Amino acid sequence: MTVVKSSVMPDGTKIQIEDWSKDYDFIPPSSALAAYSVSKWTIDSSFGPRAGEIYRFQFNFADKAEIERAFADLTSGIKSLADFKDKLDRPKHAACL
Repeated sequence: MTVVKSSVMPDGTKIQIEDWSKDYDFIPPSSALAAYSVSKWTIDSSFGPRAGEIYRFQFNFADKAEIERAFADLTSGIKSLADFKDKLDRPKHAACL
């Protein structure tokens, strides 16, 4: 995995665009966005989010243009992580955003 770009959202959440394509040939280049956000809820599982704790949420995008727009909107504060809940790699974690 390679970190392509990283930044901090206005609320202090760290985000980064990741490229997993060298590790997994079925993943498009630079298509994952990781956000290290404080979870609002606890999901009852061994490695799930815990309320009040920082958790790594992953969002998967179709292509570089789409992820770049999302990254810009998040870093500028135009959108929040909840606006991209349909892109979560684990949809059951959407309530935690």
